[in-house]
Amino acid sequence: MALSKPPIYSDFSTSFARNPVQNDVVRLTDFDAVKRSVRNLILTGKYERLIDPEIGANIYNLLFEPMDPTTTILIRKAIEITLQNYEPRANIDQIIVTPDYDRNRYFIQVVFSLNTNQRQATVELFLNRIR
Repeated sequence: MALSKPPIYSDFSTSFARNPVQNDVVRLTDFDAVKRSVRNLILTGKYERLIDPEIGANIYNLLFEPMDPTTTILIRKAIEITLQNYEPRANIDQIIVTPDYDRNRYFIQVVFSLNTNQRQATVELFLNRIR
């Protein structure tokens, strides 16, 4: 019987759900851990984290700009710079930002692979204006 290899990357779940078997906080491993980190970095604004106020893509300010190609490029560039600076576990292969003019939101798709694995994973989310 082959032993499964231990996860390389591990984070705890932000829901703080309890693992009934281990009676500990549920862990996210490898791709799931990095996906959660990518999502959190995209959704975090500057000065939201006390320890490192510069962390985050800070793209919510851009959501109130006109929906045009320039704003789309600025959102993509902000995500790219943030992930390059704060997520060293991921090799970003592609960042796609698609405006949804009818619903006044952006569809974000980040395709990446782990530094330790060539398999690709995708994070998808919508960015809406919040008032």
